[in-house]
Amino acid sequence: MYNKIFFKILYSLITISFILISFQACSKEEKNDPVSPTLHERGEIVQSNSLGTTEPGDIQQILTNANMTIPFTLNYSVETISINYSTTDGSGRQMIASGALMIPQGGSSFSLVSIQHGTQTKSNLVASVSPLNSTEGIIGLIMASMGYIVVVPDYPGFGVSNVMHPYTHAESLIPSVIDLMRAGRTYSSQHQITLDGKVFLTGYSEGGYATLVTQRKIESEYSQEFNLTAVAPMAGPYDLNGMMQTLFQTGQYNHTAYVAYILTAYNNIYGWNRLNDFFNAPYSSRVQNLFDGSKTFWEVESQLPATFSELMNPDFVNNVNNGTEIDFISAMQENTLLDWKPQTPIHFFHGDADDISPYQHSLTAVERLTANGGTNIQLTTIPGGTHENSGPTAIVGAIQWFESM
Repeated sequence: MYNKIFFKILYSLITISFILISFQACSKEEKNDPVSPTLHERGEIVQSNSLGTTEPGDIQQILTNANMTIPFTLNYSVETISINYSTTDGSGRQMIASGALMIPQGGSSFSLVSIQHGTQTKSNLVASVSPLNSTEGIIGLIMASMGYIVVVPDYPGFGVSNVMHPYTHAESLIPSVIDLMRAGRTYSSQHQITLDGKVFLTGYSEGGYATLVTQRKIESEYSQEFNLTAVAPMAGPYDLNGMMQTLFQTGQYNHTAYVAYILTAYNNIYGWNRLNDFFNAPYSSRVQNLFDGSKTFWEVESQLPATFSELMNPDFVNNVNNGTEIDFISAMQENTLLDWKPQTPIHFFHGDADDISPYQHSLTAVERLTANGGTNIQLTTIPGGTHENSGPTAIVGAIQWFESM
C-alpha cells in the first residue's frame, strides 16, 4: 500500500540519476503489435524492448547520490527489458500488461525474484518505462547486479494498461505478477539464460500485499510450476477488514488519499456506482479523475482533505459501523489475506511506528497464519520505523534473508 517520503527521496534521486548516467540505449524491438486482437496464452510475450544496460558503477553512483550504502557486492552489468505480455484482469478477461525484466550480463545460473511495487497513481512511473522511474526498478537493478533475474510487474492500470488500477484488490493483482514471471522465464529460455528453479517474492506497502496474495495463489494452484523458495512481504495491508473496522469506528486516520483510492477502485471493480454515498462533496465528484493515471500521488493528496471525517459521508460511516453495508464489508473480508496455511517460508518486515499501513497488519498476519498451521513465519520489527523511513532497512533485510537461503 502506502509509499510516501521514502519514495519521494528515491523519486528525487531518479531525476538526478538521469543526469548522471545515460540510460538511453538504442531500443531493439523483438516483436510488434502490443495491442493485437489475437488471443494469447497467459504469460505470452507480445512485445519486448531493450531499455539499455546499466553498469555496476552506475548503480553504485545512484546509491552514493542518495547517501545510501548497501552490504552487497554489485558484480554484473544489468540489461533491462521492457515486456508487454498477455495476462487477465480480475474477471478472467484477457488484457495486455507490462513490466520490466532485468538480466545480469554474464554468469551461468540465476534465481528468479519478482518485486511488487508499492502505491502508485501515475501510469508512467513504473519500471517498464525505465528502471529509474520507480523505487522497485532501482531495487531490481541492485538485485540483478548481485546475480538474480528480476521481474517488476507494472500491474493493471500502469505502463501500457489504461484501465483504472485495482488498488489492493487481490484477484486483480495476482495474474499480472504470475504472468510476468512466466514471460521472464520464456525470455530467459529464448536467450539461453539459465534459471536455477528458485523463486523469490518481495514487495513493500501495496507490493507487500501483492506479494503475500501471490504466494497464496501459487501454493494453491501453481505449486508444480513455481518452486517458491522464500517470500518477504514488507509493510503491507494484509488485514484490510480489521484495518477498516478500526478506521471507521475511530475515524482516526489522516492519510485520506489511501482510503479514497481503495473505495474508488472497489467502486469500479464491483460496479457499485456509489461514490456519492461514500464521500462528501466536492470529493465525491473529484476522486474518479484523481485516480485516472495522470497524477502523482502528491498531486492526488493535494486535492483531498486532511481528515477522515472531512472526506467521508457520515451516513456511510454509520452504516458500516452498524453492519448494514454488506457489500463493502464483504469486499473487505474477501480481500483480507489471513485465511490460509502458508507452505513457503515467510519473513515479514514492518516498522512499529507505521501509521499509514499499521504495524498491527504484520502482527495479526503472523498470529493468524501461524494458527492456520504455517510453521516458518517470522517478523522483523523496525523499532521506531514509520512507513516512510522503514523502506531501506526492510529492503536490505529482505535481500540478506534471500541470500541466506
